[in-house]
Amino acid sequence: MNDANERLQTSEILKTIYGDIEYSVLGEGRPVLILHGAGGGFDFGLWSGKAFLSGNHQIIAVSRYGYLHSPIPENASIQNQAAQYNLLLDHLNLSKVVVVGASAGGPSAIQFANDYPEKSSKLILISAVSRPEPEDEEEPAYIKIIHIIQQSDYAYWLFSKFAQPTILDLMGVPKDVYSNFTPEQKQLAQEMLDVMHPMTQRYKGTINDADMLFSENISANNISCPVLIMHARDDALVNYTHALHSHEIINQSQLKLFETGGHAMLSQIKEVREEINQFL
Repeated sequence: MNDANERLQTSEILKTIYGDIEYSVLGEGRPVLILHGAGGGFDFGLWSGKAFLSGNHQIIAVSRYGYLHSPIPENASIQNQAAQYNLLLDHLNLSKVVVVGASAGGPSAIQFANDYPEKSSKLILISAVSRPEPEDEEEPAYIKIIHIIQQSDYAYWLFSKFAQPTILDLMGVPKDVYSNFTPEQKQLAQEMLDVMHPMTQRYKGTINDADMLFSENISANNISCPVLIMHARDDALVNYTHALHSHEIINQSQLKLFETGGHAMLSQIKEVREEINQFL
């Protein structure tokens, strides 16, 4: 945990009218704005850039509302979060970026590409949320378990250290998928779990994501850049119908569905990298 807290001191904070935003910039090359999912933060964004992108890129990784050192402002909304990214790019003197939205980072990624088409060269959605779940649908038991684990750094450490298949299964990576992981994929899975320490500093963001998603609609009718949507049919955390919905509401988008791979799609990491590389 000390190592994790030390890692979290490597970021910077930008104050905006839409709230403070924590960010980190790493590398040189094509600028890529990475928007993490639930349980993430700027550190998870940096890891995602390493895991999914090949070649030379400048990774701009943020902590979204409620994650790590990015507080939740009174005017928190998906649209204001996208406006916050826009001000960050102005601060960094970046006129255009590739936008990558993973999991719960999907809504603000779509919104940003819609509201700032002049700054979005391409949009990539990976296992991305694109709509709220039906309000009358009962919350699955595994989601309740995840919420309990997220509120204890020690509980999360125990699961991530000694029960990798179980915690990954709760995070949408089925145990049968994990059992077929290569050594590289198992290493990536462990890195993914480790980079989410300390988990308690990411819980408020998880709750806020759901609140914002139910309070407003995601706009996509103004997106003009090329869009790549990737999802696995056996994703147990974010159903692949989110990808179908994204493909339906975003004009001229490309949809790539994998039969297996789970939420993180680590078992398809080689194919995912190739798809992204070809798309870029």
